[in-house]
Amino acid sequence: MTPSAVKIHAVIAIILVNLAACGPTKPPNDDLGIASRNLATAQAAGAGTYAPLELRAAQEHLAQANAASARQDYDQATVLASESAVDSELAAAKARLGKAREASDKLRKQNAELSNAAPHSEGAGFQ
Repeated sequence: MTPSAVKIHAVIAIILVNLAACGPTKPPNDDLGIASRNLATAQAAGAGTYAPLELRAAQEHLAQANAASARQDYDQATVLASESAVDSELAAAKARLGKAREASDKLRKQNAELSNAAPHSEGAGFQ
């Protein structure tokens, strides 16, 4: 091959690589599925009660991700689905924390009631 033919082949190869990189992005079905599962997990964990703002953000991001996917804006759909998944994880964590705090408060109250109900005899020892 002549030097000019090698240059032409190199230019064509570079153009083909660039065109392949600009091809359509794959729909984010996996990301949307993960976001949907995380949202369902957060709802089941009680995020509606303990983390309503985070749950609402997750729902909104997922709806926006689905809308972006429907209009074939797959890059935006992927970003929004990831945001939804993270919001859902945060909501679920806050729900678990809220439930744990409630359980702790309940036990603390029960302990206080038991302490108050137990007889306090000063100076009385075991014999």
